[in-house]
Amino acid sequence: MEANKYFQKIGITGVKEYLVLNGWKNTPFIIQLKRLVESHKLVEVHGLAQSKEIVKNAPSDDHFYSWTLGNSGVRDKTVNIGELRKAIEDMESCS
Repeated sequence: MEANKYFQKIGITGVKEYLVLNGWKNTPFIIQLKRLVESHKLVEVHGLAQSKEIVKNAPSDDHFYSWTLGNSGVRDKTVNIGELRKAIEDMESCS
């Protein structure tokens, strides 16, 4: 079974539980599941709609997007636009 189909079937919680039990294995299936979980985490920072808007407004995939931590003015995270675009594609492949 493809990783994204498996993800659709059991959801993110089920995949996380599966990885707790089997994450030590270095198989292509496990590696793909880990990537899908990381993609979901990245997109969930702003949500799917806002992540798509960020990618849409970026000049290119080589640029970076940073956001601040609350009202502190401190940069919390920075993400490469190309990585965010791929994460969105991964997330949508699991829907």
